[in-house]
Amino acid sequence: MTTIEEPVQVVDAQEVETYLGRLTTDLGGALGVLLTSLGTRSGLWRALADAGPGTAEQVAGRVTVDRALVREWLRAQAAAGYLDYDPTTDTFELSPAAAAAIPDGPGSPLVEACLEMFTAVVDGFDDFGAAFGSGRGFGWHQRTGRHWHGQDAFTRLTLPDELIGAAVADLPDVAAALDAGGSVADVGCGYGSPTIAIARRYPAARVLGVDYHDASVMHGRQAAALAQVDNARFEVASALDLPDGTGDGYDLITFFDSLHDLGDPLGALTRARRAVAPSGAVLLFEPAGADAVADNLNPAGRMIYSISTLICTPNAVSQRTSTSSEPLGALAGEPTLRALAAAAGFSAVRRLDLPLPFNLVLELRP
Repeated sequence: MTTIEEPVQVVDAQEVETYLGRLTTDLGGALGVLLTSLGTRSGLWRALADAGPGTAEQVAGRVTVDRALVREWLRAQAAAGYLDYDPTTDTFELSPAAAAAIPDGPGSPLVEACLEMFTAVVDGFDDFGAAFGSGRGFGWHQRTGRHWHGQDAFTRLTLPDELIGAAVADLPDVAAALDAGGSVADVGCGYGSPTIAIARRYPAARVLGVDYHDASVMHGRQAAALAQVDNARFEVASALDLPDGTGDGYDLITFFDSLHDLGDPLGALTRARRAVAPSGAVLLFEPAGADAVADNLNPAGRMIYSISTLICTPNAVSQRTSTSSEPLGALAGEPTLRALAAAAGFSAVRRLDLPLPFNLVLELRP
């Protein structure tokens, strides 16, 4: 009897080491987020800003953290490339550019917002993992208050009031309608920070925030009351069940980073098309990225794809029905969004030219 031996596949040992090295880099980066947060909370970043080179002992003298812990923290941040290290003097220095990015810029609040979300994800990871592995989604309502709070902080950081105002102002006819008492619907409003920003900027307008998540709607109502904004109201409703506006419809409908979270994005835009006034517009805010997947295979793309896998798309999957369109994912790309708008019945799409580092903004017209 003749036996045929299967060829033995030879794996390059160096290539295996390369992949293990990537895992080590990932683990270091994940832990590094915690250390960055510790630097903010303990005052270490502030102690290093504009201070010039310093030894671990000198830096420890400016904070209340134990000297040994300061030493290890400094070494970790130098290994990450956030601090400059001089081995001849055993000193560490925070460069002006690093200071502008972290303690004096958006870096620290960005990490804090994301850490709130990530901590909540880790706390519920067993339940999420079970849902993920069995083909089920994981809805917003299954997260915790810490996650919702972190998402709201991230939204306020990436979509500040002035940029939201600039986007609406880029539609002069819509802005004029709101000044004259027009109406706005914010779909998937979450905690309502952008909803309140529009209401504050256009006090004559009637602004409605809707979300399927009752706890977020309740928080939005409380936030509006605290901000003394009386022209914003919040209702529990899905994107498919957006209430009709008055008259010919809403002058403005907004989706602030919410369309990709929805189980039926085409259905949501189709409903918005029916609800918007003939002279009105829809503003669609979505994460910015390249149009092709291959062009998003970089650190920024990796972060957004990871967030999409852990947070955004699981919520969309949890809402999907047999008649739903396919969930978008957080980096759908402009061509996909334009095609979706056309399928929903919009006749014109324009990309707004705004200084938004994290988002693209599309204006959809009936």
